[in-house]
Amino acid sequence: MKIPLTFDDIQQSIQGFQKQYGGRCQLAQGETFLMMPARFGEGYLRGISLREGLELFIYEYNLSCDLILDFQKLALNNSFVNLTFCLSGRCSGLMPGINHKLDINGQQTSLSTVPYAAGTVELFGGQKISGVELVMSPKFAMGLLADRLSAMPFTWQQALKAAALEPSFHLTQLSPEISHILRHMFNCPYQGTLRQLYLEGKSLELIALYFSVITGAVTDSLGELKRDELDRLHQAKQILSQQMLDPPSPAVIARQVGLSERKLQKGFQQLFGRTVFGVLHDYRMEAARQLLERGQMSVGAIALAVGISHRGYFASAFKKKYGSTPREYLKLLGK
Repeated sequence: MKIPLTFDDIQQSIQGFQKQYGGRCQLAQGETFLMMPARFGEGYLRGISLREGLELFIYEYNLSCDLILDFQKLALNNSFVNLTFCLSGRCSGLMPGINHKLDINGQQTSLSTVPYAAGTVELFGGQKISGVELVMSPKFAMGLLADRLSAMPFTWQQALKAAALEPSFHLTQLSPEISHILRHMFNCPYQGTLRQLYLEGKSLELIALYFSVITGAVTDSLGELKRDELDRLHQAKQILSQQMLDPPSPAVIARQVGLSERKLQKGFQQLFGRTVFGVLHDYRMEAARQLLERGQMSVGAIALAVGISHRGYFASAFKKKYGSTPREYLKLLGK
């Protein structure tokens, strides 16, 4: 089911949804609480205005059907920077200017710039979806990150500087430290003004921790990752994405981007939370999922199309990643 919405501010968006589709809605001290309408499933969404330019969403729901939230294009001053921490479930999105799906799974984090607050978000039924989102105005984000911007990979610098005009999407793994903060936010022990202060502090802590990793402030036995090394690691990841069917070996990739193989492997673990093979595997599984959803190829043909020749391995790997075999997944899609 497709639901047209606008994202101007938290109260307007949530109350607009409630008026159209039902559900119990409560307002209290800058916080809007919405119980999911019974016809869509069960769960809740909390929206909290923390300060000018910073809004927080906390949600946990299990839908009985797929929903597509279609956010209508607004004025330029409604553009925002979105930081999403997905604890469980899977969501998919589209933004004008990006011609492929933007997927996020449990235990992943995405940073996106959303011009004109326009795009669609697809929520899939039959699974628990839980997470935390921070919505920042470009001005607020740049004010927070001004002194760290030059330490970021060049592509990230460009994305944040052009946040009001150009869409972008960056995906990383959820770190244990961030997961710990998220659990505290879900189980906030306070009410009223103290609750607002507590969640604002935790939100700023999330932003600081997330960007400290991106800018290479976290060190390992190899020492601090420098900005040019971060750029090389992102370049290596792009090579894997573009050459998924016939990927170069880690040694070859390392030479192509100007790193040692050891630095490449360690850097992937530190920055992406995965080995080089693990990142390649994720690309293959995601490509397979998208091909299954199109419904134009057999399971065996899809396995070959993503570079996996053994059907049994493909089925078990897909189930481990998404919770069902490719054939079971097709049945869930009604194909």
